[in-house]
Formats: sequence, C-alpha cells, structure tokens
Amino acid sequence: LFSFLVFLRYQMYYSYPLQTYLEYPIIIAQDVILLLFILRFRGNMKRALFYAVIFGGGWYMLTLRKCILDMAMNFCTLISAASKVAQLRCLWQTKESGQVSALTWSLSAYTCATRIVTTLMTTNDLAVLIRFITMLILNIWVTVTILHYRKTKKTD
Repeated sequence: LFSFLVFLRYQMYYSYPLQTYLEYPIIIAQDVILLLFILRFRGNMKRALFYAVIFGGGWYMLTLRKCILDMAMNFCTLISAASKVAQLRCLWQTKESGQVSALTWSLSAYTCATRIVTTLMTTNDLAVLIRFITMLILNIWVTVTILHYRKTKKTD
C-alpha cells in the first residue's frame, strides 16, 4: 500500500498524464477496503483512525520537498525488489514451486514491460523506468524459477 501511495503521489506531483497512473487509485481503494475488513473482523476498528491519520500525514509530507518524494520513490523500488528477492529465496530454499502461480508472475512481467513502453512514450522519467525495468527482471526471474522447479519435480 505504501508503494502504491508513493507512486500515485509521485505521478501527481510531476503532473504526468492521468492514464499513466489511473489504476493506482483503484488499487489503493481495494487495499484500504481489505485493510478495513481485516481490522473489522479482528476487532481492531479503533486502529482505522490511526491508519487514516498516518495516510493523511504521509500524503502531505511526501510533497513538502521534491527530494523527499524522489527518495520515497527510490525506497519503494527497493521495497518491491526486496519482496521479489524474498520470494526467490524461498523458492531456492524449498526447491519447489508449490502453489506459486507462474501465470501470475508472468502477467506481472508483462505488465512491467508494457509500463516501460508507456513510460518511454509519455514521461520518460528515469526513476519510473528504473523501477519497472528492475521489477521486469525480477518478475521474469521468479517466473523462470517457478517453471524450473515445476519441471524438476515432475521429472523426479
């Protein structure tokens, strides 16, 4: 959720065309609704106000200075990459793909590839390009790893 919020704010701050970030408000709304359901069913609705204050304060603080927003954008790339590396590490340790979907990961790679093309065509923003190129490489790597361990399992 943090990465989506930062990316949305980044795109809005630099006045990029709406079509380059239109899916992010929808994704954020889905995540917020999911978070509210989790809080509701765990009996922690009082925390919802805390999260709303954090969201509002963070939204405002991101644009206090350009360097804060740029640093947050680079930090989000690092967070996203770390999560994919963690997935790879888990696959390497267990040496099996289990229930991990190669289709889902390949669709993520495809999405990153198309986002690279649209970024080049619309904004040519280096930070955004670095983010999507990094995610594309890691998504392909995870997909190949999943397929490798599926084939290894079937041949044993």
